[in-house]
Amino acid sequence: MEVKQAEELSKMLSTLDGVMKAKVVVDPESGELTEVHILAYGDKNPKQIVRDVETAILTVAGERIDRRIISIAQIGGNEGSENPSFKVESAGLSEDGSEIEVGVGISFGLSSKESKKRGIKSFKNVLKLAGEAAMEAMESVSDSKLKFSLDEIREVTIEDRKFFIGTMTVISGAGMTRELVFAGKIEFNSVRDVAEAIIEKVNASGLKF
Repeated sequence: MEVKQAEELSKMLSTLDGVMKAKVVVDPESGELTEVHILAYGDKNPKQIVRDVETAILTVAGERIDRRIISIAQIGGNEGSENPSFKVESAGLSEDGSEIEVGVGISFGLSSKESKKRGIKSFKNVLKLAGEAAMEAMESVSDSKLKFSLDEIREVTIEDRKFFIGTMTVISGAGMTRELVFAGKIEFNSVRDVAEAIIEKVNASGLKF
């Protein structure tokens, strides 16, 4: 791994749930990843953070690492915890010939909204439509205090296990812009998997509405 790649990986790890800052260190001669330093909020289990870091590095860089090179320092609590949290209330899809319709229901405080998106039937499109529907519902239920853009989402297969990874841009009512990376394992309900990964990332982002 080159130094530039390590810098990009550090930025990506800094967007993980509960992580404030990350730094990846590589051996300049061999390119081997030798250290991963994580500064995290104090309200998340450090073992879960280590698992998230391992999965993210495996998914993005394709490298299995020894978890002993990961060091975790935790401070305070999650600064985003003062805000109400988004929750997935419903998620599913239906087929109509060559098209699919994806629906995602999101609640925020006492309000809830559902968004539906239609498109050509393909698994890649299921992931894309799920992300778009989740973001539209979140935008609606927050009374447009948050604006979302799905920049990219793609499927990744590692040792016969399927994952997805995506990036999104979020703009808060206060004008703060964040680029967030979300990822997860594809299980039985891929629409819910994508929606859950997105709201988990936004809830942990610290964005003020």
